[in-house]
Amino acid sequence: MLVKEVKDWMQTFPAKIRHHATIEEARDLMITHKLGRVIVVDENDKIMGILTDSDVLAARDHNAKVEEVMTPVVVSVHENQTVREAGRLLVENQITGVPVVNSQGQVVGLLTARDILKGYLADEDQVRLSMETLAINLAMTRHREDERYWLERAKHFGYRAAITQVGASPDKLATKLRESTIAAAIARKVISEDSREKIAVSQAVRDAYSQLALINPGLGGGFKISVTRGDGRISVAVFGRFGHALADGPEQIAVGYSVI
Repeated sequence: MLVKEVKDWMQTFPAKIRHHATIEEARDLMITHKLGRVIVVDENDKIMGILTDSDVLAARDHNAKVEEVMTPVVVSVHENQTVREAGRLLVENQITGVPVVNSQGQVVGLLTARDILKGYLADEDQVRLSMETLAINLAMTRHREDERYWLERAKHFGYRAAITQVGASPDKLATKLRESTIAAAIARKVISEDSREKIAVSQAVRDAYSQLALINPGLGGGFKISVTRGDGRISVAVFGRFGHALADGPEQIAVGYSVI
């Protein structure tokens, strides 16, 4: 097998921002380019840290400097390392992306788990991913760029897909899950306004929710929900955790189905 180097699969024009920029400037950059993370660099283009959309949302002072809230980079990969080595680094450090540097230590790219997977899938396009697999991967995404990737993969395989998220109290959770999923499915043209199609989505959501609620009765929580459509079926994946004011449960996933 041909050994692939990081430079073959990395994003060659990663979004970068100076360490002295403000949170507001970083937010505008992310919104404009629909980014989930940017690389923070110094005046010499040397990497200093990573700033995610979660960091921006958590920041109380948008006039604060990026370097005050960024996550300092403790790992990076060289552009000539192998993708296998980079993948092992992601797993060992439990991260979803790593900056790529050249021999001078300058940032030349960004490699994410999505980029690695995309490369492998590009070599195996003859393997058709199931609708359920796509729904699960889409629901378990952590960043917007990962969502976009799996939405693109769904389209590549001829599926229609959508994703949304919900957080609600016990008495409203089931209803919120159903209503939000239907709204997202209509907005992404997974289904039409036809009542029969709405019912199909509702049944799939109920199927997934009932599996989770069996072992978590009477609790609210926060979840990401994906819905995919293909071959006369609807598949819904619900991923997240139940919890209450005193404790949060572990993350769980369930998949529901319906004929459409």
